[in-house]
Amino acid sequence: MAGNKLSDKEIKERVKKAYDLRYNENYTQERYVKWAKEYYGDKSEQQFCQYFLKARDLYEETWKDLLEKQLHPATEELIRLLADENPKVRDAAVAKIFKYTGNEIQKIQAEVKGDININFGD
Repeated sequence: MAGNKLSDKEIKERVKKAYDLRYNENYTQERYVKWAKEYYGDKSEQQFCQYFLKARDLYEETWKDLLEKQLHPATEELIRLLADENPKVRDAAVAKIFKYTGNEIQKIQAEVKGDININFGD
């Protein structure tokens, strides 16, 4: 294979194998490069490092796809909860929305005792 340009299909297969070894077998990059040299018979460490890096891109793409598939059902469930007749269920749904958007509602209660005098000036 040395000196021959690989087809897109062959590259994708190598990236998938790198993905499997990296995320399912816990290979480090160094271990993967050593394995790839022996398995493929190529001598291009730089190319093997690229496959290993592309495996991360594949991993992130896979997770994004999975999360996007979950987004619609989650949104539908929140809409259903917001339309519930029980105000406690609606409040809990609103609290979840705020929590997931990073604007979590904090309940702060304080007991005030004694006389309170407020003056606004003249």
